[in-house]
Amino acid sequence: MGSRNAAAVALAVLSWIFRLAAIALCLIVIVLCFSGLVAKLNIVGFIVDLSRALPAAIAGWGVIASPFGGVFRFDFALVALACFILDYVCQRASRLVR
Repeated sequence: MGSRNAAAVALAVLSWIFRLAAIALCLIVIVLCFSGLVAKLNIVGFIVDLSRALPAAIAGWGVIASPFGGVFRFDFALVALACFILDYVCQRASRLVR
């Protein structure tokens, strides 16, 4: 019984990590749509590092100019969606294990 609880807790923690990563990526996508915010927050270097961390198959894919002077990063949005899906899967698995 103890190992099942440990697995459930581990899956719940992993679920929270995926959820926080997805929310952070969503916020980054929104901030990138406004060029003034990117300049004020000085996050260009962080965005470049984050782009390099993405798989080569989707890195830079779907970069669309926004009407607010920034860009919409579809690749970041896809990774955020994948993190939300993994969050859901881990949450369901955690409930099944208990």
